[in-house]
Amino acid sequence: MKIRAIRGQRCRSLLQYTMKQIDFQSALISSFVGSVITLFLAFISGSSFSALPFPMIAILSGFVVTGIVEGILSKGVTILEPAIGAVLVSVVLFIVLPMMNVRGFRDLDSAVLVVMLINGVILSALGGWVGEKLQGTLDDDIPDESPIDWGWVLCGAALATTITMLCASSLVVILGYHLTNHVLAFFLGLFVAGLIIGLRSPGIAIKEAGVAGFIGVVLNIDIVSVALGMLDITMVLSGIVLGMLTTLLGGWVGEKIQEARAE
Repeated sequence: MKIRAIRGQRCRSLLQYTMKQIDFQSALISSFVGSVITLFLAFISGSSFSALPFPMIAILSGFVVTGIVEGILSKGVTILEPAIGAVLVSVVLFIVLPMMNVRGFRDLDSAVLVVMLINGVILSALGGWVGEKLQGTLDDDIPDESPIDWGWVLCGAALATTITMLCASSLVVILGYHLTNHVLAFFLGLFVAGLIIGLRSPGIAIKEAGVAGFIGVVLNIDIVSVALGMLDITMVLSGIVLGMLTTLLGGWVGEKIQEARAE
C-alpha cells in the first residue's frame, strides 16, 4: 500500500511538473506562425498546380519550417510545443483549406486531408528538434528536465509499427484475410508496445506510451494507404483515438506489473 501511495504521489507530481514544463504561450505562437506559413504555401502551390501531390508537399514542408523556426526562436527545449501548435494548425487547415477553393485542392478528400495533417504534426515535432539542434540547445540528447523521454517514444513507435505489421502478416497466413483480423492485430501490436514501455522504462512512462502510440498509428496508416489505397476517414480517426488509448492501456498495465514486482 505504501509503494502504491508513493507511486500515486509520483504520478501527480509528474503531471504537475509536465504542465509547468510545457510553454503554452510558445505553443500558441507556434500555432499562429504555422497557420500563416502553411496557409500561404497552400495558396501559392494550390493556385499554381492542379495536381494534388504538389500542394500537399508544400503544406508538409510548411509544418517542418514551422517547427524549425519555433525551435530556433524559443528558449530552452521546446520540441513538444511545436507539436502541440501543429495540432492547432491542423484544426485551422482542416476548416480553412476546403473554403479556399483553389484548384490544387478541389479533389482533396477528407480522409486524405486528415492523413496529411497528422503527418504534419510529426514533421513539426521533427522540425522543432532540428531547430533546437541549430540553436545549440541540444547536445547529444534531450536534457533530463524534458517532460517527455523521446528515446522511449521512438523505441515505442518502432515497436508498435513492427509488432502490428508482424501480427497482421501472421494472422493473414493463419486465419486468412479478413478486416477483423487486421484490426485485432493492429490493436494487439499497440497494446504490446505500450506494455513493453511500461515494463522496461524507468519511472512512469505512460505519456511516452501515448505519444509512441500516436506515431505508430500514423505510420501504420501511411503504410496501409500506400499499399491498399486511402482509408475511410472514420477508420483513420477511430484508429488514431483507439490506437492511442490502446497503447496507453498497455503502458498502464506495464506500470502495474512493474509496481507489483517492486512489492
